[in-house]
Amino acid sequence: MRGDGSSNEERLRTGRRYRTDRTEGISDGVFAVSLTLLILDVRPPEGEVSQLVHGLVLIAPRLGTFALSFAIVAYYWLVHHLIFASLRGVKVALIWANMLFLFTIAVLPFSTAVLGRYSLAPVALAIYGANLAACTSTLAGVWFVADHSHITEQPTVCQRRYIVRRFGVQLIVALLGIACAFLAPALALSIPSAVGNGRS
Repeated sequence: MRGDGSSNEERLRTGRRYRTDRTEGISDGVFAVSLTLLILDVRPPEGEVSQLVHGLVLIAPRLGTFALSFAIVAYYWLVHHLIFASLRGVKVALIWANMLFLFTIAVLPFSTAVLGRYSLAPVALAIYGANLAACTSTLAGVWFVADHSHITEQPTVCQRRYIVRRFGVQLIVALLGIACAFLAPALALSIPSAVGNGRS
C-alpha cells in the first residue's frame, strides 16, 4: 500500500500525464445530463383541445430558450471534444480546470429556466449572459492550461492567435449581452445566439 501511495505522490510532484478517458467520461456525462435537464422546465400546456394553440403560445418562450441553450451546450461540447481530441494526456491542473468548466455547464439548465420564465426581464437576461460568459472563459482556461502544459498538439502561431481571438470575441459577445440586458432587453435576447455562431 505504501508503495502505491508513494507512487501516486510522485506522479503529482512530477506533473505526470494521465489518460484522458476518465476526464472525458465525466465530461460527457455532465453534458448529457445538462442537455436533458434543459427540457424539464418545458411542460405541455394544460386545458381543453380548444385551448391547445393558446397554451403552446404561452410556452413558446420556454421552447425558444430550450432550443437556444441546447444549441449552445452542443457547441461547447464540440469545442471541448476538439480540445481533448488533441491531448496526449491530462495533468492535475487540467482536470481541475475542466471541472470548473463543467460546473458552468451544469448551471446552464437553471439559467435557462429563469430566462424561459422571464424572457425580457433584465435580471434574467443578465444571469443567462453571465453563465455564458463563465462557460466561455472557463473553457478558454481549459485550452490555456492544456496548451501551456505541453500536452496538446502545439498549434502554429496563426492557429493560436485564431483560437485566442475566437474565445475573446465570444466572451465580449456574452458580456455585451449582460450590458444590453438593462438597456435593450429585446436585443440582449438575440445576442446569446452569436456565442456559438460560426465554425470552430
